[in-house]
Amino acid sequence: MADRGDETGAAYAGSQLQTQLYVNKRTAALDDALRDAFAQLRGAEFEWRSPLAADNYHEYWDKAFLERVELGHHAAGLKAFWPTGGPHWDALAIVRRSGDARPGVLLAEGKSYPGELYGGGCAAKPKSLSRSQIEKSLAWTQNYLGFQEASVETWRGLLYQSANRLAHLAWLHSLGVRAWLVHLLFVDDPHSPTTAVEWSRALGKANRELGLPETALAGVGHVLLAAGSREELLAGSA
Repeated sequence: MADRGDETGAAYAGSQLQTQLYVNKRTAALDDALRDAFAQLRGAEFEWRSPLAADNYHEYWDKAFLERVELGHHAAGLKAFWPTGGPHWDALAIVRRSGDARPGVLLAEGKSYPGELYGGGCAAKPKSLSRSQIEKSLAWTQNYLGFQEASVETWRGLLYQSANRLAHLAWLHSLGVRAWLVHLLFVDDPHSPTTAVEWSRALGKANRELGLPETALAGVGHVLLAAGSREELLAGSA
């Protein structure tokens, strides 16, 4: 994080900065946007677990992400599902809803421009145990979600980040965990300005490339959030 943030972990720019800003300083606006985006989250309360200023804005993955949202008892299951080095979650929250016996979890990914939806693809070496495990779990996910038009080859390609996040959400759902996956899409970030219209087009294109159905997926969504400044994030810091 040293090249993207200062000694406290505060990011300099981009989606990392905007995610930190909303989790720590614009929390009420973020919570309200999530309640509006998901019918199941109307009236829900969110306890943000990362990235927190008091925790040097740390991000979590693998066993640590489960422990952060009080699901550490599923660590062995995650190890069997996905190799070490899984998704680094931009933000995590515990979700509490009236009437639920147990809290749920919200997994968030921040994006400031459409290019961030794409990456270099799965980095696990071909024919390695890690690659085989990933491909097996991606195929399981497609079958679990009923994606008839999706392919494992496409999912481990340029949109691999979106695919592996969907896989983790499906895995949690299969365990009976109430979980939601949301993209925090920042509008007009000075670092890389993107309009709401551009986001709509980009998401549609990415979903088509992944072979996803046009109808909304259970527990998956996005919110559009106006970008802020680093000065606002650091205001009041010692």
